[in-house]
Amino acid sequence: METQVNTTSAVTPRSVGIKFGLISALISVVFFLVLALSGQNAFDNTWSWIGLVISVVIVYLAHKNFKDSGNGFMSYGQGVGIAFWIALISLVINFAVTYLYVSFIDTGAMDLFYEKQTEQLSANGMQDEQIEMALSWTRTLFWPMYLFMGLFFGVLVGVIVSIFTQKKNPEPAF
Repeated sequence: METQVNTTSAVTPRSVGIKFGLISALISVVFFLVLALSGQNAFDNTWSWIGLVISVVIVYLAHKNFKDSGNGFMSYGQGVGIAFWIALISLVINFAVTYLYVSFIDTGAMDLFYEKQTEQLSANGMQDEQIEMALSWTRTLFWPMYLFMGLFFGVLVGVIVSIFTQKKNPEPAF
């Protein structure tokens, strides 16, 4: 009697998430460097919309890869788990590159961001003392918020995309 051994490795939400997290990080780092080296404000909300579209596409492709490489099914929780790993891996790499770039390579890169913040606050009628206080808090909280919001919105994208990409297995798992 022969037993058949499965030689393919099992695909997991973590393995797919890490793979696509690395792809996402590569795309994001290149996007950031292109913006920064061209003198653009890489932290402007205009660019966030492009990043959001890229994130949705990457999560969709990761979910498709998971289903195609596995048994064709993906639960809602697995979809969110994949998105979590994508967001975490991509965020850690992006944070490291961005922080090193603005701290050591182009220390004036953050000035564009702070100038835009100053203009917006001034246009809203804030006084100079209030603007200085707001900028002080912005400088203090920028990097913790970068990490928190990056992970939060990365998982939120996964929560929403998973609603549409999940494919429940009709066979009950025992």
